Amino acid sequence: MMDTSIETNRMEASTDTAAAALWIGLVTIGSVVGSLAFACAAPLAATAAVAGLKMRTGEGLALVAAAWLANQLVGFLVLDYPQSWDSFAWGAAIGIASVIAFAAAALLARMRLPELAAIAAAFAAAFGVYEAALYAATAALPSSSEAFSGAVIVRILEVNAVALIALLLAHRGMVMLRILKPLPIGTPTTA
Repeated sequence: MMDTSIETNRMEASTDTAAAALWIGLVTIGSVVGSLAFACAAPLAATAAVAGLKMRTGEGLALVAAAWLANQLVGFLVLDYPQSWDSFAWGAAIGIASVIAFAAAALLARMRLPELAAIAAAFAAAFGVYEAALYAATAALPSSSEAFSGAVIVRILEVNAVALIALLLAHRGMVMLRILKPLPIGTPTTA
């Protein structure tokens, strides 16, 4: 005879996994829409911040990777990004920057800050680290002088700020509908 608490835990874990997969799928669809609308200004830093704040490490990494892959597929298959070594290298740099941004956000999410402060800190860290990693890539990859101009950075910040709000509202809606379980700010994200 099986212990019912073990069976309940397995069912909850299965439900959590299915809910996380649904969330990852929905955000990935949003990433496709964002990539079509904003091309190079896809809100990957906002995605990394929300993943770091609201998801466990493995699920958050899966979300960031899925959003990045969706962005790259849209770029190369729909938006006709050039299929050259430097274009692929920039795609890889964007993926690496997204993962580093996630790590920064997840690290700050572990701190016991009030929720709004945690959101602001995680977003600032994710955005700053994302942009810094991309800027560092210019040491090895060709880039235009305009790519990191103030106007471009502000535009990317605006896109990411709007996306952050939309993602947080979507996440809150899924929690209210009991599709996702909340991960309280300050909760260790490993597991």
